[in-house]
Amino acid sequence: MDSRTALPKRARLNPYGKALRRERIFARLRGGWAYDEIAREERVTPRRVRQIVSEALQRRQVDDGSDHAMLQLARLEQALRLAAEAVGAGEIGAIGPYLNVLAQLDRYQGAASANQAYDEEARERLFAKINRIAARVQSSGAAKPAADAAEAPESDRIEASHVTPKLG
Repeated sequence: MDSRTALPKRARLNPYGKALRRERIFARLRGGWAYDEIAREERVTPRRVRQIVSEALQRRQVDDGSDHAMLQLARLEQALRLAAEAVGAGEIGAIGPYLNVLAQLDRYQGAASANQAYDEEARERLFAKINRIAARVQSSGAAKPAADAAEAPESDRIEASHVTPKLG
């Protein structure tokens, strides 16, 4: 690299600056930008943009199938709109991309609308979490309300088997 192609020296980013840059990069990726375009805007190399994206994806928790499908549907909306406008304007070359976007939408539609079963295992995890929170509250000195509830008559207590959490 010579002085004409070398990127200018920049001050190192602090963690906050890195987080902002990562958010900008992902926003541009969702907007359909190429790595080269993002790199030019951020004044880094395309290789560094790929590294940042890869590191962020490795650290994140994996979304379940329906969350991922919803994200893909949101990303495809703009492509569908643009392709439909081109087809409406009479561009024959836009028919192929339009059909491809429709095929992708069909692919993710079923997964996005899939209702997750709230099974017995999930219910047990919920009760375990509630019990851990209650134990923490009791150990932190707020044992009086819990003690009052423990002294309540048997008919006033709520049994765990009778509680059915409502999913939204």
